[in-house]
Amino acid sequence: MRAILTGTLLVTALAVAGEAEGRLFCNGEEIAGWHFYCDPEPEAEPEPAPAPLPEPQEPVAEDAPELPEEPSATERIEAFRKRADELKNRAILDPTPENLQAYMQVNAEMAAMAGRFAAVWQRVLFRSPDLDANVKRPLTQMGTTIYQDQRNTAEKAALRRAASEAGFLFVYDDPVTCRLCLAQAEILTVMQREYGIEVLAVSTDGSAIDGFPGAVANDGQLERLGIADMPRPLIAIVETGTGEVHLIGGGLLTEDQILNRVYVVREVPLGARFE
Repeated sequence: MRAILTGTLLVTALAVAGEAEGRLFCNGEEIAGWHFYCDPEPEAEPEPAPAPLPEPQEPVAEDAPELPEEPSATERIEAFRKRADELKNRAILDPTPENLQAYMQVNAEMAAMAGRFAAVWQRVLFRSPDLDANVKRPLTQMGTTIYQDQRNTAEKAALRRAASEAGFLFVYDDPVTCRLCLAQAEILTVMQREYGIEVLAVSTDGSAIDGFPGAVANDGQLERLGIADMPRPLIAIVETGTGEVHLIGGGLLTEDQILNRVYVVREVPLGARFE
């Protein structure tokens, strides 16, 4: 019995195999008819290349919160002054013990600050003699006397140099009506004898004046020099070499003032500090 079944299965398998050999398959599918070749199997599309990884970026630091700026020294002083003014005004308008005490306290603060400032200023001045005014102009009585003697000597020397290098111009009006002109003439007469200066007296109206018998009347000289409209009496220095005119001043000038102004005009450079 087993032999019969085995034979039957074998026959069936051969029949199936024979049927399979009689059919055509291309790419795994049965086709009808005859073909010399099968279409090639489609090539598989290449897998896309992986996208490049992004370059690592440095972490962006978060903006630190801005710290409030400290008030400047000027702002602090202004704030203190406002507080002091407010307390003072409040005490004036409403002079209660509390308001007065508050203002007295802030006033004491101001005095303490001023005291500290003065103390440091003094120490800095001690070690910075180039900033001390006492070096150029002494503050003591003895120093002031010595300084003034030196200044007087320098001014007189400047006037004598001016006498040798320039001439003095004295412009006056009629001394009958201009008493200051007459007084100025007296001062210049004394200075002529003492310092040997030469003075040309010019009358605006042709009148004579004591001490200057050689005075001349204005005949356009003052207009040419640009001093015709200046107040009288008037004193000027005229450089003999260049004809340049340096005004010394109008109105009555004493000897000390004339000495001082001549020194400044002829000895101190323009723009330099006059001590």
